[in-house]
Amino acid sequence: MQSPTGSVIALNGPWGSGKSSAVNLIRHHLSDAIKTGDLQIIDFTCWWFRGEDALALAFFRELYAGLSPSLGDKIKKHLPKLGARLLRAGSVLGGAADAAGAGGIGAAAGGAMEWLGGLIQQDESVEKLHGELSKALGEQKKRFLIVIDDIDRLSPDEALLIFRLVKSVGRLPNVLYLLVYDRQLAEKIVSERYPSEGPHYLEKIVQAAFELPEPTSMEVQQHLLGLIEAICGTPDQEQMVRFMNMFHEGVAPAMRTPRDVARFANSLTVTWPAVTGEVDVADFLALEVMRLLHPATYRAIRQNKELMCRGARSDGREREAAAKRLEDLLFGEDGGAQADRLRRVLMRLFPALESVWSNMTYGDGFAKQWAMERRVCSMAHFDSYFRFAVGDEVLPRAELEELIERAGDRDFVMATMRHAITVTRKSGGTKAAVLLTELNTHAGRIAKDSVPPLLDALFAVSDEINVDADAARAFSIGSNELRLHWLLRALTLDRMSLAERSEVFVQACQAAPVGWLADFSSSAWADYYPREGKQPEPPESCLTTEADAGRLRTLLLERIVMAAEDGTLAGHRDLCYLLFTWSELAGDHGAAARAWTSALQATDEGVTQLARAFTSHGWSRGLGFAGLGDAVAKRTTHARMNGTEKVLDLGAFRQRVEEVAATTASHEVVEFLEAWRRADRGERD
Repeated sequence: MQSPTGSVIALNGPWGSGKSSAVNLIRHHLSDAIKTGDLQIIDFTCWWFRGEDALALAFFRELYAGLSPSLGDKIKKHLPKLGARLLRAGSVLGGAADAAGAGGIGAAAGGAMEWLGGLIQQDESVEKLHGELSKALGEQKKRFLIVIDDIDRLSPDEALLIFRLVKSVGRLPNVLYLLVYDRQLAEKIVSERYPSEGPHYLEKIVQAAFELPEPTSMEVQQHLLGLIEAICGTPDQEQMVRFMNMFHEGVAPAMRTPRDVARFANSLTVTWPAVTGEVDVADFLALEVMRLLHPATYRAIRQNKELMCRGARSDGREREAAAKRLEDLLFGEDGGAQADRLRRVLMRLFPALESVWSNMTYGDGFAKQWAMERRVCSMAHFDSYFRFAVGDEVLPRAELEELIERAGDRDFVMATMRHAITVTRKSGGTKAAVLLTELNTHAGRIAKDSVPPLLDALFAVSDEINVDADAARAFSIGSNELRLHWLLRALTLDRMSLAERSEVFVQACQAAPVGWLADFSSSAWADYYPREGKQPEPPESCLTTEADAGRLRTLLLERIVMAAEDGTLAGHRDLCYLLFTWSELAGDHGAAARAWTSALQATDEGVTQLARAFTSHGWSRGLGFAGLGDAVAKRTTHARMNGTEKVLDLGAFRQRVEEVAATTASHEVVEFLEAWRRADRGERD
């Protein structure tokens, strides 16, 4: 534009369409003219000011600061004079100011009068000031671009004031205005205030208006994918299909404008670093959209972990009602226009929901795979997505990768497991249970040649890590002993022949402590000689060969006898089980075991050790009245005396128990005797 005369250009676009970004692009392309001094940009950040009088004062001050350095000392005073005249005349602030003074205007405009005080002469009209100012600006080569962005952030009255200010100052040579706003919103404001003029009001002010072109959905998505890659990295190739499915259904539909993308990316820069590598990126992105745009649904997901991960139990007749209850919980009673899409997204996030919404169920193998992928539908990993941190129920990715990488390092594994039993989880139990569970989940990733030294290490510390803290309570099932059984099967059954794994297990048992050796050899023997009513296992499911199972029993008997002789058997946590195993393996009807227990009960400490061995604990809940049962389980104590005559002289043992209970303060012996007496009376605890 050559020698522009008071040109006003408008850049129109809805909220979030990228108007401010377009202004920045304009600045970029004008940079050469700015560097040479041919152009100066004056920014008026209108939304910094609240109230019409403050806005008007700020406008004239910004113009004065920007234009005055290019004007002579005399002429540069014309701009504040012009502002004062317009304020006093009420042409800007309406009836807020009167011609006699500034009595009716607000505090900020009153401040303007102080700023302008002494500058106004009685013979200086608006026309005269404007004419002299126009002449001075027209005689110099420098141009000025006044940028007023975010007009649609203002209140209706403030937005109208901006248009009045631009109109009142008039067409000054070499001065251009760039007004940035939402045209539809501006026209609505004008139409409500000036019904007779409508859109024509703005046409009188703006010489050229341009609609910001909307980006295509593909452009928005490509931009978003680029930002996601920069923040979160590139998904693994094997996960790419699922990632893109989740992106196109759970993320892309919510990103309609550049501002949507910017808001989402800004959120990711804060939340993603906290869980990098610890969660599935596709799941995390979809849940971030839920958190930002569907907070009620997000809250319902977070508060219903069990339902989301395991689904609702219902048969065919109840499925429709269950589906309705689920939709009410997640989407509200009316559902809304987004309900169908959100339902599909949630089924991708939580496959268990498909049992209600699409009559599809998944087996346990899928659950293990989801845990490996750290999906949100895994009970173990669910909380990481909502706490933005890894809890102590799972291993951080770095620790897991090191454990898998060094699984063949026997000393490392033993040291890691021993340290783990010293680390207490917030929920109770130790880190050892987490390590065994994670190894079981990721067993397929452990190199085959690392399996023998890994099992050697785990067998060697098996009794140490089988701590009571990691045993399940009440009606749950689980202990580190069971977790080790699950792990050794996951490591070998599908990867080794029977002969191969039998050799590996027999070798690992050479350094195994007596408790684990008894448990493992019993499982190996039961594969061929199960309890009455069960069938032997097929070869592909057996732990060892039949011959090796027999050799392990022989080794176990030797170890039990050695433990009895060196005194370690008496304090073993599995003493009761080991005594019965000794009786069975020795083939002497328990004579050796009875002789040993008779000698042990000669001391009070020995009686305490035996009482502890034959005490067991269970958990029960009271039914209460009117169906109001107990909310928590109560621990019950039992004396396990059935069949103990095989390993105990019951008469002598009962006498010694009563003597110790009467003469010492041993709580364990007293509790055991009370349980034994209740059993004699046929009472339940």
